Amino acid sequence: MPSTTHDPLLQRARALTRERNYSDAILAFQELLEADPDSVEGCEGLAMACFISGKFAAALDNFERLTMLQPTEARHYVNWGAVLNRMGKHKDAADILRKAIQRNRKSADAYYNLGIAQRHLKQPSMAVSAYKEAIRIDPEMAEAYQNLGNVYLEIGSHQLAVSSFQKALEVRPDFEKARVGLNRAEDAIEKARASRNPFGRLIDSQTQKSAVQVTFERELTDSERHEDRQHVWTIAQEIKTLSEACAVHLHEQVERRLHSMTRVAAESTESPMALVLAAEEFRNALQQWVVLRQQVRSKLLQLRGHEELMNTPEVRRDAGN
Repeated sequence: MPSTTHDPLLQRARALTRERNYSDAILAFQELLEADPDSVEGCEGLAMACFISGKFAAALDNFERLTMLQPTEARHYVNWGAVLNRMGKHKDAADILRKAIQRNRKSADAYYNLGIAQRHLKQPSMAVSAYKEAIRIDPEMAEAYQNLGNVYLEIGSHQLAVSSFQKALEVRPDFEKARVGLNRAEDAIEKARASRNPFGRLIDSQTQKSAVQVTFERELTDSERHEDRQHVWTIAQEIKTLSEACAVHLHEQVERRLHSMTRVAAESTESPMALVLAAEEFRNALQQWVVLRQQVRSKLLQLRGHEELMNTPEVRRDAGN
C-alpha cells in the first residue's frame, strides 16, 4: 500500500495519466519514487506511462525493477515480456513470459504474449498452443482469437483461420482487424477452390466471337520426335527421383517424428512443453513431405500437359475484323 505521506503525489501522477499527459505523469511518478524508492504503485505507474509514451527502454527497466520488488507477482513478468515483444526481442520475451506462467498458470495475458513471441520466432504450432490456452482461460479474449486466426492464415489452415476470426467478431463485433483477417481467409479459400476447379474460368463470348480458329494436324520431323522422347524421359527421371525422395522422407522423418510424439504423449513424466516441441518437429517434417509431394504432382502435371499438347491439333488464333 502507498504511504499516506506520499499519497498526494501518487494521486497527482495517476490523474495526469488519466488525462493522457504522459510527460508530466512520468515526472510526477519519478518525484514519487525519489521520495519512496520502494513504491510498487509508483514504479508500475512510471513503467506504464513510459510504455505508452514509446519510451520502451525506461519501461523495461521499471518492469524489471518491479520483479525485484514483488518477485512472485506474475503480472510484472507479463508486462516485462510485452515490452520485450514490442522491442522485437522475442526470444527474451518468451523466456520472461514462461517465468510469468510459472508464477500464475491461469494468466491468459501471459499465454497471449507468449503466443506473440512464438509467432515471431517462427514457431507456429507453439504459438497456436499458447493462444488456445489464453482462450481456454479467458474465452472472451478477442485478441487471442484474432492472433490465432493470423497464425492459421500464415500456415495455410484457412478454414481454421475463418473460424478463429469469426469467433473474435462474436466476442467483439466491431473488431476491425478480425474483420480484415476474415476477409483475407475467405479470399484465400476462394482462390484455392478456383485453382482446383478446371472449369472455374469463364470465357467472354464477345472475345470468343472476335477470334478465328484455324486447325491443322501436327507433323513432326525425326529430330523433333527424338527431342520429344528425350524431354519425356527427363521428366520421367525427375518424377522417379522425387518419388523416391518422398517415400524416404515419409519413412525416415515423418513416421519417426510421429512415433516420437506418440511416445512423449504416453510418458506422463514428460513436460507439456516437450510434447509441444515434439509436435512442432512432426509438423515440420510433414510440411517438408508435402512440399516433395507437390513437386511430384507438378512434374506429373507437366508430363500430362506435354502429352495433351502432342495429341491435340495445333490452334492458331487470329483477331477478326
